[in-house]
Amino acid sequence: MRLDQHLAACRLAGRVATPVAACTENARRLVDGDPDCTFGLSDWQDATYEDVVEALERCGVDLSGPPGDPGALPRIDPAVAASAIGRQRRLLARVAASKGRVLLATGHAFALLPHYAAIARALAAAGCQVLRPLDAVRDTVRVSGGRDGSIRFFDGVGSLVVHGDLLHSHRPDAMQAMLDELGGRSGLDLVVGDHGFAGAAVEAGIPTASIADVNDPALPLAQLRGRTDGVVVLDDGLAASAYEPVTAAVLAF
Repeated sequence: MRLDQHLAACRLAGRVATPVAACTENARRLVDGDPDCTFGLSDWQDATYEDVVEALERCGVDLSGPPGDPGALPRIDPAVAASAIGRQRRLLARVAASKGRVLLATGHAFALLPHYAAIARALAAAGCQVLRPLDAVRDTVRVSGGRDGSIRFFDGVGSLVVHGDLLHSHRPDAMQAMLDELGGRSGLDLVVGDHGFAGAAVEAGIPTASIADVNDPALPLAQLRGRTDGVVVLDDGLAASAYEPVTAAVLAF
């Protein structure tokens, strides 16, 4: 099965499960500067709602549906998503060829950790240095509710952990802390990740390969602005096994 066919069959692309209403609501929250939607990126400061919709459209997202239907579902063009996966493959190939320094992190570990872990292993095998800043330090990031979280690496992939639980996080604070530990962008050749981990990296000017859901438009907006070219829009909350063909495609270098 071709990759675009798999994306549609598994509903990673095609008609996805997140309602259009959730996408448009988060687009408005982004331009209002809601920190759960900005992902640490500053593009919202001079963006309009129409800019955000255009950014999603450029990533293959169609938000049109029956007028007034609160359950209308958006569509991601599978061919556009497959092409974006190809761009990520080329990013990975370049950093592998140069044996670069890479950092992988996810705020969506329950679905995407195996995908990123396979990339970490492949890049390490190619001679890249897979970095693990702050892995041995407790309570480095303040999270919602006044709690302290720690960054922990699983098979080369950083995630935010609070009291032993992997946290689903949109915020950029953990990546910003890791970049501070590394001394900024100069020590990094590529970041691979999502949510605020990817947003903070793009904001810092680091080449970034990222996954964004249809209702997480901050990264597509950054791509519209020319700040990154590594965004793939897919449903980011399916069973981990659904992403295995995506993993195989990005590692085919």
